[in-house]
Amino acid sequence: MSLVLSDAKTKPANLEVKTGYISKGGVHFGDYEVSMEDFLAAVEYVLTNMNLEPDDPRSQFVRCVRSMVEVCGWGGEGRRLQASVPVAYPKNLSQ
Repeated sequence: MSLVLSDAKTKPANLEVKTGYISKGGVHFGDYEVSMEDFLAAVEYVLTNMNLEPDDPRSQFVRCVRSMVEVCGWGGEGRRLQASVPVAYPKNLSQ
């Protein structure tokens, strides 16, 4: 299973994102493989390195992460995280 990034500002267009297993797990962005540790370090950097702007999507992302709880994993094996607040929202939706 993968996610195709379709925002017009994303280059290259239709970049495919997959989770996978690089040691403990990782993330694939097209042809690039990023370890889970480096991916999470990049997320923290993006969240904390700039002042928030009006309607900044990082605020909604943090609300999404805060809503997460552990649930049964896919196929009944292990555990995974599930959010009750969506990470994406229409621009005209009040937060």
